[in-house]
Amino acid sequence: MKLRIGVVLWLLSWIPYGIILGLSGTALTLAWGFEIMLGIVGLALAGTEFAQAVKTKGWKRAPGVAAHALVHGRDIA
Repeated sequence: MKLRIGVVLWLLSWIPYGIILGLSGTALTLAWGFEIMLGIVGLALAGTEFAQAVKTKGWKRAPGVAAHALVHGRDIA
């Protein structure tokens, strides 16, 4: 489940909220910072879950296990 949440947060970080909302100046900078934080948190969540897959199954099987967890929504452990 952490993998799914991490990927969704990372994808949401690519949406230009400031431009969509028509912000400018400080508000645009804050929206940009929010987008960056979404991406960092998403990568941290997904990365820790993928690292757990690597530790559990090894490098060769980790991508398959992660894809299975992403599609079916189950934890990697």
